[in-house]
Amino acid sequence: MQELRTYVPTFYRGSDEAERSGKNEFDDPHVPVLVRPADGIRIVLGTHDYFDIQAPDIQLERRPNGWAIFLHPVGGGDSSGYVYFLDDGRSFLVPERDLGTTPPTRLLKWDAVVSEIDKLKSHE
Repeated sequence: MQELRTYVPTFYRGSDEAERSGKNEFDDPHVPVLVRPADGIRIVLGTHDYFDIQAPDIQLERRPNGWAIFLHPVGGGDSSGYVYFLDDGRSFLVPERDLGTTPPTRLLKWDAVVSEIDKLKSHE
């Protein structure tokens, strides 16, 4: 089966890590990503092992009037939500119900910061 194996550099700009270690804006570690056909496209994050059920993934499907993107932040778990891109330029984020295996996607305000992802300094 055809697949694409690539590596994605880590983005550090504005993070505590960049200041401490002198990292460039995009720097090591370069993390593996696998793209493979799967009734659309499945993008497995953090590994080149398609069958690693611990790895988070994103599933993309083409629909009659746009794209559906299924978010699977917990490897082997249910979707946490869906992103829809319509061909006319509109987009939607739809959280999944809380099914117990994966917390639903949370909607934040446009100016919210998720400090855990970038290891940002607190602005107290």
